[in-house]
Amino acid sequence: MKAAMEDTLALSRAITHSYYAGDMEPYFAHLCAKSVWLGTGGRVRIGESAIRSRLEGIVRKKPVQIYREDYYPLGLTSRCAAVMAEVSVGDPGLERGDITASYTFLYQLIGMETKLVLLHANYEFLSPFALNEDGPKLEMSAYQFVRDILLEIPPKKRLTIPCGNTTLFVQPDMIFYIRSKNRKAELFCVDKVIQSDLSISEVNAMLPETFCPIHRCYTVNTRYVMSVQRYEVTLITGEALPIPYHSYMQVKSDLERRISG
Repeated sequence: MKAAMEDTLALSRAITHSYYAGDMEPYFAHLCAKSVWLGTGGRVRIGESAIRSRLEGIVRKKPVQIYREDYYPLGLTSRCAAVMAEVSVGDPGLERGDITASYTFLYQLIGMETKLVLLHANYEFLSPFALNEDGPKLEMSAYQFVRDILLEIPPKKRLTIPCGNTTLFVQPDMIFYIRSKNRKAELFCVDKVIQSDLSISEVNAMLPETFCPIHRCYTVNTRYVMSVQRYEVTLITGEALPIPYHSYMQVKSDLERRISG
């Protein structure tokens, strides 16, 4: 029998309703070893066990009422599908919800089962998206984060990073940004922070074109840049990194060129 995906629209709605009722099991049941959880302002979690350990301790103590919900399916391939969702919630008895959350659900058919390989939750989305004639746009930076995993693209050349008595080999696409601290480079990766023995200039010399220095102490992976404004860059994790006043226009131009190019 040919494998077929579940109804991802209904599944996303069921997971959302269960979460706000205080039940995480419908979400946990669809995780796998390569599932990714991206929450605003938090470190990324990869794999079922890591996601469980992160989220089991923050299950809601009391149910939350859903006042409005919109779900929009996006077909990707015969084995991958995405669902955009926007949900307005609050304490029961309010006239309307006081929190608006947006979600990106990304599903993949693995064997005979539909697995949720990405859940991107954003609780700072304070206004509804407009359903224009083209529909809402997929959170592309979140999708790109797991694109290589989904399509099983061969890994790119890794960086050689000395750390004391250990040498790490790091995939560039697993790095959100690099920060200089005490003349040593810290690599903020999707699942950990690496304290290297190199300076930020030495790390910058190894990086591919997708990385952009925005400050003498910060270099960002442009794949994960959500926005640029005076005088900072915001990443998909919700972290904001500074851009110096005197170099803002040049940094903005460099970011736009690398992102669009």
